[in-house]
Amino acid sequence: MKQKIYFASILLFFFSLIFSCQPKYSKLVKSERAYVVINDSTTTSDVRFDSLIAPYKRIIDAEMNEVLIISETPMVKDQPEGLLGNMVADIVLKKTLEKLPINVQEEPIFCVLNNGGLRTSLPQGEITRRKIYELMPFENEIVVLTLSPENAQELMNYIARSGGVPVAGIKMGIQKNEAVNIFVNNNPFDKNKNYKIVTSDYLAEGGDKMFFFKNPINKEIVSLKIRDVLIEYMKEEHKKGNTLNAQKDGRIYIVENNEIEK
Repeated sequence: MKQKIYFASILLFFFSLIFSCQPKYSKLVKSERAYVVINDSTTTSDVRFDSLIAPYKRIIDAEMNEVLIISETPMVKDQPEGLLGNMVADIVLKKTLEKLPINVQEEPIFCVLNNGGLRTSLPQGEITRRKIYELMPFENEIVVLTLSPENAQELMNYIARSGGVPVAGIKMGIQKNEAVNIFVNNNPFDKNKNYKIVTSDYLAEGGDKMFFFKNPINKEIVSLKIRDVLIEYMKEEHKKGNTLNAQKDGRIYIVENNEIEK
């Protein structure tokens, strides 16, 4: 059965919006509607279809194939900590602190993300813009939440019960599914203090069963996308001649049941 789709119209509109954002374009000059009929005789090599999208595909490919940085090692998700999660959380925390006037000693702050939000691994070698879009295909925004002592403690226990999630700015052990030996910004965790948490808007709304995020003392919208800050950081470091690297540094570790906590 024939299906009519306005594919060309969508493409033309999409790229008109892109080009209209360029300084040399002040307004949308022309928009045309066309459609391609898809039926049983249509193949992916259809000449009309290929010729229609070819100019736009070249533009997209040129941007998406841009090399942002060189990675010294492959990065994958892991628990209780992983190279990929450490790297992403570190960058998100760093770029957030550059955006907000926060004194980490006066206002303890750390980053918590989720492994489910990291959709692929990163290879050793060239990291392209396309790879970061594959890693973070969602439009997740950075949010800073201020949690009460009770909710902050529940967050720590959630991390422990989960077996570890991507974090930055904290160090903790996991013993019998409970958080132990917690340090925030190199200071012992204070059960009587409020804490600021850098996270995604998805988690801030209780995603991944992080319900303790839903009633914060305060919520700050940073107006930065996680994907964008990753790209920005990598381009900045590449311009400086630096490579991308990450280490497992024991920020989350397993305490054996027969070990004595000090």
